[in-house]
Amino acid sequence: MFKSIAYVIKENINNLYRIFCIAKYELLADMRDSRFGLFWNFASPTIQVFTYWLVFGIGMNRKGYDGVSYLPWAIVGFSVWWFIQPCITNGCSAVFSKINVITKMKFPVSILPATVVLKEFFNHLFMMIIAFVVVIAFGFYPNLYWLGIIYYAFCTFMFAEALALITSVLTMLWRDVKKFVVSMMRMLLYLSPILWPAAFSKKNWTFMTYILKLNPIYYLVTGYRDSLLFGKPITAHPVMALYFWCLVIILFAVGSVLMYRFKRKMIDMI
Repeated sequence: MFKSIAYVIKENINNLYRIFCIAKYELLADMRDSRFGLFWNFASPTIQVFTYWLVFGIGMNRKGYDGVSYLPWAIVGFSVWWFIQPCITNGCSAVFSKINVITKMKFPVSILPATVVLKEFFNHLFMMIIAFVVVIAFGFYPNLYWLGIIYYAFCTFMFAEALALITSVLTMLWRDVKKFVVSMMRMLLYLSPILWPAAFSKKNWTFMTYILKLNPIYYLVTGYRDSLLFGKPITAHPVMALYFWCLVIILFAVGSVLMYRFKRKMIDMI
């Protein structure tokens, strides 16, 4: 196991520039496919957040949570979802989508999940600009706690990378894995504190609240909101942080083992 982890880490570190170039190329390729290019990096998340705000904020008359209006509360949570959701779904195809490359040349396959996550991180920066504008418009001004976003963005990156390592290999083994993941992501949106606090007020449902907190996205969304809206440090949830990083390490170890074991069989899986 340790040999597998060392292999994946070393290969990614040795190819950092290549990862950056591939992610940049993929991002620019998406922009070249449309007439307005960069505009859609801002427009797409804005339209989707506006839709959810109309349905849940206006239609269901939700005033907000913990003294924060619903729009800034929701848009901060949605900025995390807009980052992690495409990382997970596109991470499934990280290897399969590059079969033309890996079949024609010797290529460090283990870096492909990182290229997907880095590309989505670039898109995440656009979403965060929108979030900053909305948050400031509602009276939450920059302070030292906002620096916690750097830590939580790193947490999100590592979680998505660890999960993409696993799903990218499993998709090569079974093509149905991506369809299953896409279906689960639709459900996960409503099991995460994106559009609602993911907590039950009724006493007989308290146990379900603890179950929902086992979702690692819960820690990430809570952290983003703590930094931007509630002025809490990154040490505000030590137990959740310990659980989160233990889970990430386990997922990364599993993904590394799978990647190392099947690295020479990728072509045969096509």
